[in-house]
Amino acid sequence: MPTFTPPTENATYMGSAPQPFDGPEKRLTYRLFKHYAPLPRGRNVYKLVDGTYSEDEQYDISRVAITYHGGHEIPVTAQEAADLTAAGYGAYIQ
Repeated sequence: MPTFTPPTENATYMGSAPQPFDGPEKRLTYRLFKHYAPLPRGRNVYKLVDGTYSEDEQYDISRVAITYHGGHEIPVTAQEAADLTAAGYGAYIQ
């Protein structure tokens, strides 16, 4: 049975999100975390009810048929593997 591992992006957690503080604390945080390498972060892939795939966050859950959670190896059927390959995710199927 094939497995699908959704794509990842490299993220530095303290540097990639807006910070709730300003001033010297902000400068200290950026000085500290510039020494850390970005880590891979999984992205969710959504199969929508119209048969298309999207990585954009879906706020209307009624549009989502299947959610492939990032950072996990997900067993898929041969038909799902073919659909994911046709949508451009063939490199992520093993």
